[in-house]
Amino acid sequence: MVKGIVLAFLAFAVFAWGDAVVKAIGHDLDPFEVTFFGYLIPLLLSPAFMKSGDRLADVLRWKRPWPMALRVFFISVTTPLSVMTFTRLPFAEAFALLFLMPSLVTVLSILVLKEKVRWRRGLAVVAAFIGVLVIVRPGFRELLPGHLYAIATALCGAGGVIMGRMIGTSEKRYTLIGSVFLGTALIAGVLMIPGFTWPTATQWGLLLAFAATAFVAQALFIVATTYAPADRLGAAQYSQILWALAIGALLFDEWPDAMALVGIAIVVAAGLFIFAREQTLKKTPSPAAPSVPPEQLGTLSSSLQSK
Repeated sequence: MVKGIVLAFLAFAVFAWGDAVVKAIGHDLDPFEVTFFGYLIPLLLSPAFMKSGDRLADVLRWKRPWPMALRVFFISVTTPLSVMTFTRLPFAEAFALLFLMPSLVTVLSILVLKEKVRWRRGLAVVAAFIGVLVIVRPGFRELLPGHLYAIATALCGAGGVIMGRMIGTSEKRYTLIGSVFLGTALIAGVLMIPGFTWPTATQWGLLLAFAATAFVAQALFIVATTYAPADRLGAAQYSQILWALAIGALLFDEWPDAMALVGIAIVVAAGLFIFAREQTLKKTPSPAAPSVPPEQLGTLSSSLQSK
């Protein structure tokens, strides 16, 4: 169990540094181009996640076609949206808004899955939205496109989680992972065409680093699940906010003001409470269902689907 928890923390640290690489690329490349190259290499390496008896064709062999198609779509669009978020907002602020996802999952669980949510989780959801208002402070500071991209990322990530819950354990792990890599690369590959520019040598280095973090972080999380159930490891993703604060300050000279720190604390606390309540009520998805950590809200925002 301890080894699994340590590996999960390491996986989410790698995801956070992958998002830092995305921010370092900045506005120099089209976000869809960044996403395409960031997922092309993990797609080519995805057979490493195959188990005995798996086939490459399993990427497209879906037992639950409609939920799988929606899951792939939602997760695939989270990465370009998160790229646009990280290049337009301070690092820690972007992460805090992306952590609105657990609250949105709760809301969608009521609307889509018809789950009953008790008052404690309901209050946590309200608190999370209050935290977002404290961070953004509409009417007191400029509402930036990055804020809207962040909320859209969290919403799409939540949609991917809901679809994952509907799929349950019906699909193979390689199918879940490979289909996301393939879907993201295809969607981004088509959408990058209008704004495509050939990367410079430095940009190629950053793109390769982004792809490496996406693959390594995913691999670390999967190894972690061999030592501890995936639904016990989800809380480790909240360590990313600490990385975000440190990376933002040290690399990008971003120092959140006191109100932003209060808002970040509220959003993270609400998300952790929702996670804890779901563990208590045993409403978390099966360990076999998640394949792409939320975060994978950032890098695979992906980084969004481990719960």
